[in-house]
Amino acid sequence: MASFPRLVQRGRVFYFRAAIPGDIVRFADRYEIKRSLRTVDRKIANLRCAQLSLNIDNLFAEVRRMAQVQDQMLDQSIRDYFAAALAEGQEFVEVFAPEPEVDVQDCAFDILARMGANRSRLAVRKFDKWERNEAEGLVGAIPPEKVSSRYQALQRAQEGILRAKIEADRILLAKLGGDYSKAEVMEPMFKDVTATVLEYTNTPAQPSISVEDAAQQYLAHISVSAKLKTVGDVRLSMEVAKAVIDFDMPIAALDIADMKAFRDLVGKLPAHYQKKALTRDLPLLEAVEAGADLPKMSYETQKKRFDMFKRFLAWAVSEEHIDRVPGNDLKLLVKKPPKGVPRRLPYSPEHLDMIFSSPVWTGRRTTKHSGVPGELKRKDGKYWVPIIALYSGMRAGEIIQLLRSDIKEQDGIWYFDVCKFEDDGEADIEVVKGLKTGSSYRRIPIHSEILKLGFLNFVKRAGKDRLFPDIREGSDGTYSQTWSKFWGNYGTKWGFRSKLHVFHSFRHNFVDALHEANVTDAVAMQLCGHADDAAHWSYGKGVSISRLKEEIEKISYPVEIPGADW
Repeated sequence: MASFPRLVQRGRVFYFRAAIPGDIVRFADRYEIKRSLRTVDRKIANLRCAQLSLNIDNLFAEVRRMAQVQDQMLDQSIRDYFAAALAEGQEFVEVFAPEPEVDVQDCAFDILARMGANRSRLAVRKFDKWERNEAEGLVGAIPPEKVSSRYQALQRAQEGILRAKIEADRILLAKLGGDYSKAEVMEPMFKDVTATVLEYTNTPAQPSISVEDAAQQYLAHISVSAKLKTVGDVRLSMEVAKAVIDFDMPIAALDIADMKAFRDLVGKLPAHYQKKALTRDLPLLEAVEAGADLPKMSYETQKKRFDMFKRFLAWAVSEEHIDRVPGNDLKLLVKKPPKGVPRRLPYSPEHLDMIFSSPVWTGRRTTKHSGVPGELKRKDGKYWVPIIALYSGMRAGEIIQLLRSDIKEQDGIWYFDVCKFEDDGEADIEVVKGLKTGSSYRRIPIHSEILKLGFLNFVKRAGKDRLFPDIREGSDGTYSQTWSKFWGNYGTKWGFRSKLHVFHSFRHNFVDALHEANVTDAVAMQLCGHADDAAHWSYGKGVSISRLKEEIEKISYPVEIPGADW
């Protein structure tokens, strides 16, 4: 009598054994199914084996069907995730990158580093808690009856999320560099995906809603997730537009003539027209006439005003209020500055001497009047933030938001842990995530010059939350606004401020000092959060903290900072 392929005999007893097909083995915790048929009679064993084989084959077919449904639903969710990441990147290119305070090159370096690190983690399938949480959300949205293997679904989701991040960063990097030939989607999984929030539709416009009503809806929409400063900038762009565009008319009636009028007004407004005595109390059109001979707003400011209004119209397209953005390809009146022109310079030795011999470090009248000489010597945020910037290369936002818990010690070496920039529910700190700062996770040893000035004693006396609570949140919801205003006014009063010399100049000082000390590029990039070949340097744990300490101690400046004896 013929025997079935899955029928085997061990001793006298018959067993059923079936290998799990390779395409579905990922949904099981084994490679084969083995079961005793509980008989020594071959005829009975054949019958039982035939029935079991039929049941198993039906099960395999059902698993394949469910796996296909699961993967299709999950892949669509991952593609939607990628579309949202594309839209976020496009928003950065259009809205944030043009802002004068944003160092695009700095951001590009950090995006490159992040992309390299993500590629390295993808290669070894090492997913972080954020990807795990996001994957839980994607899988959780699939009806339970459609999920054939939750474990495999989570693995697929995490891999897809990481691939989406890498591809979105690659495209963003190409756009920031002006190389749109590389800004097309290349990742096969996302080949036909576009940033949905920017897609234009041919659906007929609804003329019933006015520009004003649409503007209020848009402001309510972005207020949910955007920073207060961003919302304020959008409001300002709309106020400028109102000077030449009738906001009571149907938004569908908006045409290229309106956009040209707005573009021309933006190009003719004097720089700082809201602050200058000659123009600040005048309606905008009158301010243009009164300030005809004054310098005009910079290219970056004009572009921000114009792009923010176009961003509002792009949202109106997605909401089907209009079918296209009128004047989407209009050019500004001002030319884009040529590449290679420095936007910032390091402080000179003379500047550093002027800074650290001013009242914040030699004695001020009161805490409130820090720019006035006096007898008060106080080590607060105004004292420490510039010193830390000079000897660590950290950005203002990174320093101002440091927590007491971010000052750590390993093997006798104290360092700044530059990573925790999010609201953990226990500390009153600004959320700094995503593309505007692009801050890389890194450890920066605390330079001996900072320690010599008593920084650790300051940390011990600090509260449990932010190290520098004296630097308060600004009206736009950021701490940077308060600091920028203080440092700008302070620099003007004491003579070290110029268009090219701003607080970020300290970071340029730090980078130059590393080069002067012959610190290797690998160490310099790790200290600054920059990367040259990010994919290469992101393997492993990086340079040891002891090596970083050794290298950072090589830098020095020709300036004596007061405070070691008080």
